[in-house]
Amino acid sequence: MRVLAASLACALAVPALLSAQSGPELRIEWSDGATARIPVSLDRGYAAVELSLFEDLGWTVADAGRDVELGVAGEMDISLRVGSPFFRWDGVLLQLTDPPYRAGSRTLVPLQLVTDFLPRRLPDLYVFDGQTSTLRAVDPTVAVRPAVIDDGPSTYEGVRVVVIDAGHGGVDPGAMGPRGVREKNVALGIATRLADILRTEPGIEVHMTRDDDTFVELWDRGQHATDLKGERAGLFVSIHANSFPTRRATRGFETYFLAEARTEHERRVAAIENAPLSVRGEDVDPEEQPDLGFILRELRNLDHQHWSSLLAELVQEELDGFHPGPNRGVKQGVLAVLTNALMPSVLVEVGYLSHDEEGLLLGEEAFQAQSAEAIARAVVRFFGRYPPGSGVGGSGEGA
Repeated sequence: MRVLAASLACALAVPALLSAQSGPELRIEWSDGATARIPVSLDRGYAAVELSLFEDLGWTVADAGRDVELGVAGEMDISLRVGSPFFRWDGVLLQLTDPPYRAGSRTLVPLQLVTDFLPRRLPDLYVFDGQTSTLRAVDPTVAVRPAVIDDGPSTYEGVRVVVIDAGHGGVDPGAMGPRGVREKNVALGIATRLADILRTEPGIEVHMTRDDDTFVELWDRGQHATDLKGERAGLFVSIHANSFPTRRATRGFETYFLAEARTEHERRVAAIENAPLSVRGEDVDPEEQPDLGFILRELRNLDHQHWSSLLAELVQEELDGFHPGPNRGVKQGVLAVLTNALMPSVLVEVGYLSHDEEGLLLGEEAFQAQSAEAIARAVVRFFGRYPPGSGVGGSGEGA
């Protein structure tokens, strides 16, 4: 008998949830046909559900102090900490967009953990339908443990290809900062240094989509990277700087991978980075492209989304080691520059040009060098685990 909590707080990142007449809800549909509607709340500005939902899904829950442990069948373990977006899944460090929190006697976790991480890492147990806000679940205590991705050391010995994309360029300056600091120059400065560093690494072949102040069509960048990689293992890194002129106090760094945007902030950044599509008179909304659904499905099938998320996490960790601004976490969105890059791909926003102090910092050569070194470390760490096994460009067995 499943006993569902009477009140579950949650802040909404899934648009369909907002349409519930009695308030935001998440629908649970079990494999035996049983269903339940779980209320969600927006009291912290993001979607969160009560921790007891995991008990209803068949997990064990240990909630003591700030530490929370979730487990199932003695095989899978999730460790969270109240107030921190970072958590561990079977020992692997991952990151939520927002942290778990307490509300009186209740503990709440971001809805993202349920609707994003569970389906992505345990696809045999959970499927989330964003159109109907339905999580389809199998009882994990009776199901065979699904195959999970091999996050151990990679045994691949072939050449690894890195394609570095300096955002904007030529007639497209990107964002503008104080004293004339331009995003296209910041991106090129970091990208050039990153290429120089990685070219000293054995077994890594480095390419750039541009190495001077020229305009490169947005759609062409990812496709060019895919062509350069061929059948070999590789990744794509696009370098950018953020801007929020109407909120000039905003600062910090964040890294994106290709997936449906969940928040207004992610949609705003995607719109800014997709703006070069109209520089040459082409007015295109990537989210309306008929091939986008196919691309996203292919990325999931090839497991590139999982690896892109991991690469983004590593970039954030390395930038956090020196960057004076806040770590704004891993984000996702429909970014045109990443759509044709059929490989692990990320877009790095190294800081905010619209912030008076950070905008000037982005123009400094020392900062650009440190950023390049941090991203290079993340790339090397990533290749220590990708591709898994010995297959060229191989993917894991599941997300």
